[in-house]
Amino acid sequence: MTAGVSEWLTVRLARPGELEEVGRLTVEAYLADGMVNPAGSYAAALADAARRASDAELLVAVDPDGTLLGTVTVCTPDSPLAECSRPGELEFRMLAVAPRARRRGVGEVLVRTVLARATEIGAHRVVLLTGEKMYAAQRLYARLGFIRVPERDWHLRPELRFLAFAATTATSGP
Repeated sequence: MTAGVSEWLTVRLARPGELEEVGRLTVEAYLADGMVNPAGSYAAALADAARRASDAELLVAVDPDGTLLGTVTVCTPDSPLAECSRPGELEFRMLAVAPRARRRGVGEVLVRTVLARATEIGAHRVVLLTGEKMYAAQRLYARLGFIRVPERDWHLRPELRFLAFAATTATSGP
């Protein structure tokens, strides 16, 4: 796997000794956005970075000092964590940036790394689901070329709707 690198940030696979911290960061990010109940089952899934590292590619973004700033889970359609991907696609989930590191481009570097990873493995598209009220994330995805795919939207409950987005990759051709 090719690691992503910006001028001040490195994206790489999470290391075993970081998994607890990755889980904490993910929960912290979702709590900061009011997107998860701290006592709920999804908070427990967010905290379980060991499972994500086992069932998918768990990437982290770190600064030059090795400080963890963000994370994303990258799934192939056959992963137990995949929710909306189909053959030939790569999916990402649980994108999280530490509240202290926001507005510095960490999320964008993570998403660009996923797009590069998709090209690297020959996937023709990257897909994701995001909360209906996750407006900042939706703006990021649109800026990076993702478009809505409403036929793949997912409704957990009537009041909890997830919007599907997709972006084609360099392997998709002209």
